[in-house]
Amino acid sequence: MYEKAIIYDPETQDFAMYLDGELVGFARTYQEAEITLDLLVFELISGPYAREAA
Repeated sequence: MYEKAIIYDPETQDFAMYLDGELVGFARTYQEAEITLDLLVFELISGPYAREAA
């Protein structure tokens, strides 16, 4: 499974989103970061890339 992390940056007042230790983007709120990471993981496990690897 994928390891998700959301870290607040007080300097930029954004939330950095990490997937398996890799920075994948920034969000304005914690909730937005959660939703975005969940959608990204869903895409990775159900998208065309997952089917090609199987």
